[in-house]
Amino acid sequence: MELLRPPAHRGPLIAAGAVVLATGILLSQLRLEDPVGDGVHLLYAALAAALIGGLGMQARAEPAGPAAYQSVLLVTGLVLLAVVLARLADVLGAGDAGYPAGAIVWTSLVFAAVAIVPALRARSAICGFLAALAAVVAVLNAVEWLFDPGTGTPFRALLAVMALGLVLLSLVLRGGRYRGSVLLVDLAGLLILALGVSFVGVLGLAGIVGVAGFERDPTGTGWELILLVAACGLIAFGAVDRQPGPAVIGVAVLAVFVVLTVVTADGSESLLYWPILLLLLGGGVMAAGLRPREALPPEPRAYPSGERPLASRTDADETVVAVRVED
Repeated sequence: MELLRPPAHRGPLIAAGAVVLATGILLSQLRLEDPVGDGVHLLYAALAAALIGGLGMQARAEPAGPAAYQSVLLVTGLVLLAVVLARLADVLGAGDAGYPAGAIVWTSLVFAAVAIVPALRARSAICGFLAALAAVVAVLNAVEWLFDPGTGTPFRALLAVMALGLVLLSLVLRGGRYRGSVLLVDLAGLLILALGVSFVGVLGLAGIVGVAGFERDPTGTGWELILLVAACGLIAFGAVDRQPGPAVIGVAVLAVFVVLTVVTADGSESLLYWPILLLLLGGGVMAAGLRPREALPPEPRAYPSGERPLASRTDADETVVAVRVED
């Protein structure tokens, strides 16, 4: 096992080689689709995934989390694991049916179960992000597989609920795993962004520029409110914690909100209702921040030396207590 423990000074070199090797495997999978059988593709991809993932798990972890080269090894191993699971689904016949929702469910669950191991043992935030993303994909496809809703409303509701759950989970992880909590907020923002884009999509973008025959899902005020609140929350989080990821995603969600509200207005030139509400809300918040300030009270007088109360003294202060001994 010591041979599978990358030395720290050679870690970047090993990680770079692993990325190149994984790229070659991906190209081989795509270019040799017909000449080579699915079983052969599955075998060599599984060996490479086990080797690279094992190197990442055997690397000596640092107190603050995995080193950069260890994260590269872990993520590269997980990418190859996704290829292995896709090939395994092919061997089991899922590829012939166009990868139905059931096949995506079990492959996503296996991926999430494997990715959560380095997330916990190696304290890898990016592996936790990938595990959460795989779990989201599994839940969405499970609903499609079991219920076949035929409409996008249940999936949008799931996206909103899962985004809220990820935010709450990030609060739990904020103290001990700060980087992981930020990535969970990023994932929550991406889910809200997907929710908003689901009302538009590629055909929706074509419809906005005037393509004839386009039919768009109606956007309710509740969905627009979710987009607005989420966008403001992401931007505020990014500003307070100085994290660019949530802020950028929040700006993207805000842009989708603007697009949807403009399309919903259907050419209306009125300020009702979102424009006037946002103008009043924004102006009110700015006025609250710029309101006249009251002068602060003077600072309390300092205690003279030797007159501080016992409650305000530290262990370094000498405390003299007079006692009287009574027989």
